[in-house]
Amino acid sequence: MDREERRAQVLRHAKRIFARKGYHRTNVADIISAAHIARGTFYLYFRNKREIFEVLLDQALRDLSDRIRRIRMAPEEASPIAQLRANLNRVLEFVLTERELTDIVLNHAVGFDRELDARISEFYDQIAEKIQRSLDLGIQMKLVRECDTRTVAACILGVVKEVVAELSRERRGEPEAIVEQMLNFGLRGVSQPELLDDRNEVLDGAAGSRLVGGLH
Repeated sequence: MDREERRAQVLRHAKRIFARKGYHRTNVADIISAAHIARGTFYLYFRNKREIFEVLLDQALRDLSDRIRRIRMAPEEASPIAQLRANLNRVLEFVLTERELTDIVLNHAVGFDRELDARISEFYDQIAEKIQRSLDLGIQMKLVRECDTRTVAACILGVVKEVVAELSRERRGEPEAIVEQMLNFGLRGVSQPELLDDRNEVLDGAAGSRLVGGLH
């Protein structure tokens, strides 16, 4: 096994243990035992368990970013709603495939380590900033209504986090149905259809999206 393969092996076992025991109850000895390596071998790749945790956070952000693609307005492209649906499907597919990584990000207990808490907060801030930039662009493109994009970005992130957390806890896997519920909530809220104005009734094309800017 070469150096990169060995490092990846250590990360895989660390991810599994962090998800099962939590960051604070996991120690280096747990990871060494699971990976079947010597302590000296561990320190060839990582200084401590925090460094592994931060690598896993970076991996999660990178993997999520790869799955969230910019909404494009061109004749040959699918409608904005279809592109948004595809983004959500890719994100939930990632959640179902990487349950351990999702558990680590969502269920990290705060209050024990200020530096690590700040790293987790930074992780979510990066996602919120990405959503806000998307909303700002959506307003410019006339796809998103005028709004306080910072507040709306926080709302979108909160919705996605809670849905993902429920999906992870319940171990249920109906991503397509969940995506449709998220889309309907984002586009229509919870009002009865007859109470909606004309703009909210349009589900395809440029005028119907409140969330189009939120996940690209």
